[in-house]
Amino acid sequence: MSEIRVYPDSVLRKKAKDVEKIDDRIVQLLDKMSDIMYRYNGIGLAAEQIGILDKLVVIDLRPDGKNQLIELINPVIIASEGTYEEHEEGCLSVPGYYDTVKNRKKWIKVKYLDRNEEERIIETEDFLSVVIQHEIDHLNGRLFIDHLSPTQKLVFKKEWKKLQKEREEGK
Repeated sequence: MSEIRVYPDSVLRKKAKDVEKIDDRIVQLLDKMSDIMYRYNGIGLAAEQIGILDKLVVIDLRPDGKNQLIELINPVIIASEGTYEEHEEGCLSVPGYYDTVKNRKKWIKVKYLDRNEEERIIETEDFLSVVIQHEIDHLNGRLFIDHLSPTQKLVFKKEWKKLQKEREEGK
């Protein structure tokens, strides 16, 4: 998985910068990000995960098995309500590890730009809300493992060492 940065890569802890101008580079980057996301069977990818510190996110939950790509440039959560039920999260940058996250919002309202520099607002709830929050976290240098309880973090550290060892032996 050389295209995708893997924990504990330091770029995953950096804050992304606003995209000032949506030019050919940004459009090509969005296309590249969606290609990578689909290739690795992900449902979301932030630019940070491929080492680029621009506020860019691509998401596709593939409802009914059909691609339905969402591209968010400079996304900002401007409102949120409720708490989504406990659920298991994973991440292409933390491959092979999944754990329960408890503090995601059930409903969010997000302001962003599309690739045509049009300002948009999306209101969503439940699983798509969680995925958007997960990807925006990436833009702020946070990973889903940062939302784990102290006990869960201890389990993660133990499991992560085991997963790294297995990957090294598998090379």
